[in-house]
Amino acid sequence: MYRLPPQANRQGTFRLQLFTAPGLRPVAIATQKPGTGEGASLTNAAETYAATVWQQHFPDDPEPPIWLAHMIIDDMRDLTMVTFTVDPAKHTLREPQWRQISPTSVDALVGGPVDLERGSGFTPPEIEPDPEPTYVARWVMMLPRPAPFRKNGCMAAGVPWWRRLGRQLVPRRGGRDCCWYHGGDWHTVSNLAIRLAAQAKASGVSFEDTPPYVLDHPDSQGLTEWEREALLSLMVDTIRPYAPWPRREGYNNGQHRAQALLDAGVRRILIEHLAE
Repeated sequence: MYRLPPQANRQGTFRLQLFTAPGLRPVAIATQKPGTGEGASLTNAAETYAATVWQQHFPDDPEPPIWLAHMIIDDMRDLTMVTFTVDPAKHTLREPQWRQISPTSVDALVGGPVDLERGSGFTPPEIEPDPEPTYVARWVMMLPRPAPFRKNGCMAAGVPWWRRLGRQLVPRRGGRDCCWYHGGDWHTVSNLAIRLAAQAKASGVSFEDTPPYVLDHPDSQGLTEWEREALLSLMVDTIRPYAPWPRREGYNNGQHRAQALLDAGVRRILIEHLAE
């Protein structure tokens, strides 16, 4: 079992298999079962996981090992090859790109059969007291850089500073038919979520009871179907950035919505924040 070192500043475990041969680029296969106490997923922490393995196991190599991410969720297997933009001098990675790869292709890549199970020896990390979650409003312009992994044409990774500023000056309202994330008016949904969450907090409503408070509030009853789904997503499937832009830590959750919010020029958005 591989566990991120303390200096990574986040928790994460997975099974790590390394395949090496003289003159060939190493292959690293990371296998993880999200939701079983393994910490950050192979998707949300792709750059950190791959860069840490590169730094620890192949520090003299000019590029990281070929990185294969294998997530096991119930009976579903998601096996992908992940490529990155590489900074050889700093041994850091960014802009991950995913593409599906078959088990047969994995066997061919390493020159033999590969066991793609999670393996034994997994020891969950020691349980630490959970930080108290709370809803807070954040400036959308300062959200970290999204790296959407769905391949919609409207989800081009990243939003440069001039585009962030331009959308704030000339915001987009309404929806588009390219995908769900761009499908409605995030301005309306965001303003309502921020106002009602603040109202709930002032009334002494707990974090856990805030979603039904917001969704059952009379002001939420006139929303369109898309707006209600979007409001539900902000309250339950919360946006959770690691650090503000321009730092590159990314998201624990919500980067596709963050991309849509930046594209629309929304001023502020409700996120989940963990109090220290």
